[in-house]
Amino acid sequence: SSVCPSAVSYCLPVCAREAARAAHRYFMNKHQKPVLTGQRFKTRKRDEKEKFEPTVFRDTIIQGLNEAGNELEAVAKFLDTTGSRLDYRRYADTLFDILIAGSMLAPGGTRIDDGDKTKVTSHCVFGANEDYETMRNYAQVFSKLIRRYKYLEKAFEDEIKKLLLFLKAFSEAEQTKLAVLTGILLASGTLPATILTSLFTENIVKEGISASFAVKLFKAWMSEKDANSVTSSLRKANLDKRLLVSILLLA
Repeated sequence: SSVCPSAVSYCLPVCAREAARAAHRYFMNKHQKPVLTGQRFKTRKRDEKEKFEPTVFRDTIIQGLNEAGNELEAVAKFLDTTGSRLDYRRYADTLFDILIAGSMLAPGGTRIDDGDKTKVTSHCVFGANEDYETMRNYAQVFSKLIRRYKYLEKAFEDEIKKLLLFLKAFSEAEQTKLAVLTGILLASGTLPATILTSLFTENIVKEGISASFAVKLFKAWMSEKDANSVTSSLRKANLDKRLLVSILLLA
């Protein structure tokens, strides 16, 4: 029997399309990697981190600190677990500003959100009791955090150097807490002695802030380590000559 030419002309494109679709499905099934149920692509986690802005980051950290309160073990645990979902690397300065000063800091050391109670926390170094043991406990929080997230080491050094430049903006009590904390962290090796170069900035030297801070810092450092250890650390950082006067004040 004869086949209608119009039927043939219609059938060929349809068959060709079906064949192409079948070939495409075969190719995709053959080359697609198996995906386990619940598996998430690696880029997904990175994309989630990209969404965070400093203010969102700030709010999350402050909420966690407020919930942990004065229980520093709870603070350390919160910081440990939160680092897996927040981008500590990108917002390290915000993280350390809050942990020390309780708020994001503007250039010069003023609190950006000081007027908004929901954006600041008193559960920080500056809001803690002004005693040696409390500062020692806070030093352990920072040491644990940096051991857990090694990439924060340099950012923490930069933060302390920055805060030393901002000393004039802080109260005497806040300066004392920072001095003791820094001395303990220098003794433990969490901070290098090179951060002390910030103390030679002209404006804080002239007003006597630098000398007062250095005395408290070295007192804390030498409570943890002997004089030979302190001198050795200063010598390695090429700072021993300039800081010799401060050490002698403690004698």
